[in-house]
Amino acid sequence: MIHMKSTSSFKLGLFILAMVFVVACNSKIENEVVPKPQSYTVFETDSIVENVMYSLRGLGINSQKRRNALDSVIKKYPTIANFYQQRAMPLYKEDKDELGKPFLEKAAELNPQKYLDYKGFMECIFSKNYTASIADFEKYLEMFGEGYVMDHTYYFYIGISYLQLNEFEKAKIYLEKSIDQIEKNSGMDWVHHLDLMYLGIAYLELNDCESAIKAFDESLSKYPSFGDVKYYKAGCLYRLGKTDEALKLFDEAKEDILKGNTINEDNVVYERYPYQVRKVWFAHH
Repeated sequence: MIHMKSTSSFKLGLFILAMVFVVACNSKIENEVVPKPQSYTVFETDSIVENVMYSLRGLGINSQKRRNALDSVIKKYPTIANFYQQRAMPLYKEDKDELGKPFLEKAAELNPQKYLDYKGFMECIFSKNYTASIADFEKYLEMFGEGYVMDHTYYFYIGISYLQLNEFEKAKIYLEKSIDQIEKNSGMDWVHHLDLMYLGIAYLELNDCESAIKAFDESLSKYPSFGDVKYYKAGCLYRLGKTDEALKLFDEAKEDILKGNTINEDNVVYERYPYQVRKVWFAHH
């Protein structure tokens, strides 16, 4: 009996010792501090970005060498948003939006003031994700207020996104806001011909041809050979029963567009803009 009791006590002691060891190990794991990615001052970030981008010179923007180099840079500096944007941008320009989007989302997450509006622009013009674009710009406006990206106001991109979603009254409201912002900040001379073109299209879609023509005329005063605007204005004239005037303007529109007098944004080499008249259509008519 004494031997059995001693054996039981010994086993109990081993069990308690084992449990103490497990608890101690778990406590060590729980209390272990996982190092956070390093953060940098604005000055440090600018210096790092400048040096890295200088080191990437000479590498083709779509080359595998540049992608690999940026992947290494991101691993080394995971909190610097610029490198995620640089990784994303060439993919979007190759129509590989699905591959580029995680990098762009990370850039906007790390530095929303610098990249959330850029993401909204990319969603609108490149990915055609208009609901996402509207959400990005509305969030930016709430966080940081009015501004510009790629030479246009945030209201401009919200407006053309609503055009593409067939919500024409909302499109008109936001395009008018865009024009009002520019006029307030810089004067009417600085209102862009595209703001006026898209406002005219919003009126056209709302069957207000007279207001549309007024906006189109203002756009043409800034860009007299703008073939797309002439095309849509010709459509308005035709609806108003001004057939001869409409046909004459249609011929002018055809001539201008075939000459390349169309939407002249930098990114038209990559993407067709909303309501941009297709040159190939005119080539067969």
